[in-house]
Amino acid sequence: MKMVDAPSFRVWRSTDSVVLGRFLKLEDEVYLARAMELAVPVLRRASGGGAVFHDLGNINYSIYLPRGGAASFGIEESLRTLSFPVTDMLDSLGLPWSWEPPNNVYVLGRKISGSAQARSGGRLLHHGTLLVSTDLEKMGQLLKTGGRSRIAPVVNLAEIVRGISAEDAVVMMSGVLGKRANRPLCEKSDSVRTDRWEMSRC
Repeated sequence: MKMVDAPSFRVWRSTDSVVLGRFLKLEDEVYLARAMELAVPVLRRASGGGAVFHDLGNINYSIYLPRGGAASFGIEESLRTLSFPVTDMLDSLGLPWSWEPPNNVYVLGRKISGSAQARSGGRLLHHGTLLVSTDLEKMGQLLKTGGRSRIAPVVNLAEIVRGISAEDAVVMMSGVLGKRANRPLCEKSDSVRTDRWEMSRC
């Protein structure tokens, strides 16, 4: 974070893994023996938030703002404001959604997205997920029901929007981010960046 001076964003997917928020206890969140049996790596990130199961059906995005880029935004406000890649996309699909503090987006009463942040020296990294076609059965085998991260039922976007794929969602989310950045994007890219992006309240 300290070496990047320009705002940027990225959309990506990853193979199977479990990633824990900075402050979580591994033994409270993950069935570690099952993760080892399935050869699913368990990692820890610098930001807070819950434990996340990643696979190719889970879309991830990140937004980086350099020093002063989010100076007037508190944590709760910025979590909601910077979740626009998901909420704008849901709006474009005509899907009603609700914001469930501190960092979750629900559709039809079930969680479809979560987000977290890391801050350092006035800089901000915000990242979030969107469940599109994640293996929810495997997620249930890996994340403990009593942990902080499994407090609500979840839903895949593909259960609601027939025919949508993870690849479709990458293109749509990249378009949402590109529209906000006012820069043209490669529609077939899994990773996009811009050196001109301005944070605004939604």
